[in-house]
Amino acid sequence: MQSAAHHHSTGGRTVKRFACRDVIPGCDRIFTGADDQSVLDQVVDHAAADHGLLEPPLALVELVVATTYTVPTTRSRNHLRLLGAPADPAQSTHPLPQDERASISRPPRRSADVLAFPTGRRTVDAASAAPAPQRHTQVAEHDSYRHECLFYRGADDFVTELVPFIRDGLALDQPVMVAVIEPHASALRTALGPDAESVSFIDMAILGSNPARIIPAWQSFTAEAAGRPTRGIGEPIWAGRRPAEIAEGQFHEALLNMSPDEATPLWLVCPYDIDALDPAVIAEARRSHPFHTGTHGGTEYSGTEYRGAEHAEGFFTAPLPEPEGPVTWLAPDRGSDDVATQLLQQAGDAGLSSCASARLATAVDAVTSAATDGVSVRVWRETSTLVCQIDDPTTHVDPLVGRSRTLAVDGPERGIRLANELCDLVQVRSGAGGTSVRLYSWL
Repeated sequence: MQSAAHHHSTGGRTVKRFACRDVIPGCDRIFTGADDQSVLDQVVDHAAADHGLLEPPLALVELVVATTYTVPTTRSRNHLRLLGAPADPAQSTHPLPQDERASISRPPRRSADVLAFPTGRRTVDAASAAPAPQRHTQVAEHDSYRHECLFYRGADDFVTELVPFIRDGLALDQPVMVAVIEPHASALRTALGPDAESVSFIDMAILGSNPARIIPAWQSFTAEAAGRPTRGIGEPIWAGRRPAEIAEGQFHEALLNMSPDEATPLWLVCPYDIDALDPAVIAEARRSHPFHTGTHGGTEYSGTEYRGAEHAEGFFTAPLPEPEGPVTWLAPDRGSDDVATQLLQQAGDAGLSSCASARLATAVDAVTSAATDGVSVRVWRETSTLVCQIDDPTTHVDPLVGRSRTLAVDGPERGIRLANELCDLVQVRSGAGGTSVRLYSWL
């Protein structure tokens, strides 16, 4: 398979460079070599030693080659070595000269950097929920985790409600992270003026494209604050999202009542446009947030509408919808590349790009490798989507599976965590009949 990068002629020789975090989340190892093969040889050894991938599947090999890019350099050959530095040369502790960075040929990142920290578990019971402080009427302190939704009407109301919340946090010297879509981010920046420079803005359309990546991002944000109270705005659900994305956004909101840990001083507000979203989505938001606020001002306890931690368990144990199209069953034979080969063929026939096909095949291999005997794999097409599902007779008990900071050495956590980074959307459900992992690739 030809590399996605091409050699440049710059008067000096070129080297190839691969950043492991482009494939495996949380790994900052970087490899360089004279050509694709020399890089690949190092990566295979690294995958076996550090990630437990003793026999990397063909799809993973192709993915490594596809995400290896060219760095022109005039350094001597003796400079080639294994680097433990950030994947982006612009962020490296030994950055390339500006003229070299400008000539790098590298495929664009498919998502925001993985932001993650150790996962805590929180349960909020309706009977024990404490009253919320009033917002926007005074600068309010907080010393524990608070999860609430904001009901608003239109862009002007969005800004009117959230700018005071942000400024209150800045006045208390609290780190503030805003993960929303456009044009909401631009509207907040404009309204905040110079204060916007003190706020961390994350494009939720990228970070939350797969909602399973959002909890690790909030965890990383609070971990970096080292115990200081923090504020966040997260918008996982917006008008126009696909039904499967809405469902996973709702599952994510329910999981936010289990993680972060209760002692984490994060005040998290999730905005919902009651004019643009379906009433059923608004009703679900009331079930998954202990508190809600709106244009009337102040914060109210959700009362009998809030379902607590059991709500996430209900999402996790509910079966997934039946496939919408004809299904092709793939015969898994762990220890070989049969499934990956079949899946690559199916993905190519469906019109998926070679790199996206390799990501999907790698994710499937990672999940099936950690599964028990009796696993089955099937693939089908839905509207503008290729879907692959792995069914395993084993039952998982943790609804947060696949949302930890780093990859586990082995087991289902590693496979599902990797799939969450490689695929456009991942759904995990586990009940008495076993576990289903459904992987989506947008065509």
